[in-house]
Amino acid sequence: MKKIFSLIGIVIILFLGGITYKYYNDTYVGKTAYALVPATVPNKELTKDSSGKIISNYYSYNYTLEFVDEKGEVAVQSYELSSQDPTPLTPNTYVTAEISKKRIVEGPNPVDVSQIPENVLAKLK
Repeated sequence: MKKIFSLIGIVIILFLGGITYKYYNDTYVGKTAYALVPATVPNKELTKDSSGKIISNYYSYNYTLEFVDEKGEVAVQSYELSSQDPTPLTPNTYVTAEISKKRIVEGPNPVDVSQIPENVLAKLK
């Protein structure tokens, strides 16, 4: 009987480990991608927390950026730029970021057009 419970325990641990590994990779492991900042600056809005409550004295610019990675794969990600006095991203400029399947892990940061691979630049234009 102990062997059966031990075997079931091992299977459960392996199963939960696999789920945790997949979640971590999909959420936190990023790859480098590039995007063109839209020509129009979004409206400056009051910042809301995850429950929808307004955070006093904080403002946000909400962007939807279309990223292209070095393989040419396209991923659309939302990005909220928030602070007490946020400066919007410069329109019609290029940015780079580390993105996962679910979110932007790091960035976006401005990048010079000469640093973007040719195949990515062709998809961004």
